[in-house]
Parts: sequence; C-alpha cells; structure tokens
Amino acid sequence: MNNYTAAIASFIRFDVIVFNTLEYAMKKDSYDVDAYKARKEIISNEISQNTPLKNCLANSGDAGKALNDKINDLLKLIYSDDSTIVKLSQDGKELRVDFSQAISVFEAVLPIHEEMKKIVEAHVVAAKKAEQYDEPTYPEVIEKEEYFYRGLVNMLMLDQFDHQFAEYNKARQEAKGGITAQSNFIQNDINRLVKLFHFVRDNAFARNAEYYSVIDPLFALIEMTGGRRDLPEGKNFGQIFTDVKTIAREKTQKWELAWKPVYEAFIKHFTEEVQKMQGGAKA
Repeated sequence: MNNYTAAIASFIRFDVIVFNTLEYAMKKDSYDVDAYKARKEIISNEISQNTPLKNCLANSGDAGKALNDKINDLLKLIYSDDSTIVKLSQDGKELRVDFSQAISVFEAVLPIHEEMKKIVEAHVVAAKKAEQYDEPTYPEVIEKEEYFYRGLVNMLMLDQFDHQFAEYNKARQEAKGGITAQSNFIQNDINRLVKLFHFVRDNAFARNAEYYSVIDPLFALIEMTGGRRDLPEGKNFGQIFTDVKTIAREKTQKWELAWKPVYEAFIKHFTEEVQKMQGGAKA
C-alpha cells in the first residue's frame, strides 16, 4: 500500500462511517451507544486532524470548503449535544432518536456520500496514472458498496415514503378531500423524498438489471402516487407499496451479504498496512 492507495482506503472507510449514520433514519428498539460515539469521533477527526481527507479538502478550493461545511453540518445535526434528532441520555447509556426527522438525516448524509464517491474516483484515476494503483481488491469493494448503498438508501426512504403517503391520505380524508395546512406540510415532506429518490438514482453508477429491478418499480410507484400513472388493474396503493418494499428489502439483503465480508477484509488489510506505514515512519 502506497500513499495513493492508503488515501483511497481512508476515503472509503470515512464514507462507510458517514452512510452508517442512516441508522438514525430507522425505527429500532435501541441504538448502539458505542457505535454512535465511534462515528462521532472518526468523522470529527477526519476533518480536524492531519488526514488525507482534511488535506484533500484544503486543496480543493470552493468544492473542498463546501464539502467540509456539509460534514460539519452533519456533526452538528446528528452528533452534537444540540442535536434534536439523536440525544444521548443523561447517564450516557441510551440513545433516543426522533424518527420523525428521518428525512433530515437523508438530506445530510446523501450529498456527502456522493462527494466522497467523486473523491475516491478522482484518486483512483490519479493512482492509475502514476502507476501506483497497487490494491487489486479495491474495485470489488467499491462496486459492492455501490449496490449495497443504493439498496439501503432506497429501502429506508421507501419506508418513510409509505408512511408519509398514508399520513397525507389520512389528512385529506379527515378534511373530506380538502387541502389543509397539515396536508400541505406532509406534501412538502413527500416532495423532499421524491427529490432525494431522483438524486440517488441520478448519481448511481449501478447499471445492471438486478439494480433496475428495484429502481423501475420504485419510480413507477412514485408516478402513481403523483397521479402521472394509473395503478395496475386490481391493485391498490397498499399492495403496490408492499410489493416494491419487498423487492427492495430482498435485494438490499443480498447486496449487503455480498459487500460485508469484502469490506471487513478490506478494513482489516487497511488497518494492518497503516500500522506498517506508521511503524516505518517512526523507525
């Protein structure tokens, strides 16, 4: 491992830590306090200490400053004492997560991931040009992460979309079909989610038929909820949501099983190589 590939590995690890923040867009009985503290420390250290990411951002002009600001915003939104989304209990033994703010979690995490993906791609190109792309496992790690990430994000946002759509219909029914302040508020959240679905799709490099077996029915559903496409004959929205969510969940589970061992081996190798590099520097 050389400086190029060490930096790429550092970026990949940071990106995974950031998108693991999507845990706080999930409804769970409990959340891991140690994982929360570790993420907070790693994300903070990456932009405050002498790391490849900090150096990259410092040398990237306005784009670097913009990404640095997004990372700081994530820390403030999720990992600070002032966060209204994730709160550590007074005794420090429990995390309390406000699931109603899940869309804000998506809006904070997703743009950082896409920028980190661009940074990884640029450094891979530079490493190849310098003939120092000496880690043959990297393409597999990057590809498998892409599919798992897209599956995870779409699966989580689908759950939120289902919830918001049901709430919107309930608000309209209670108003006997009328538009109210409440229904407008929910509609705004639905619009935020639809924008995020498009953002995720537009930035994907996943292209295979299996990926589109999730994406195509998802966007057909979005068009149905917006009145731009008729429901299939004999089906209602509840059934369509269930069908699309089932496909997304099954594919995401499959992609996670493919990604996890590859990523774990990658992290183990990265940690060992960094220790060697640090040992060499000290000697």
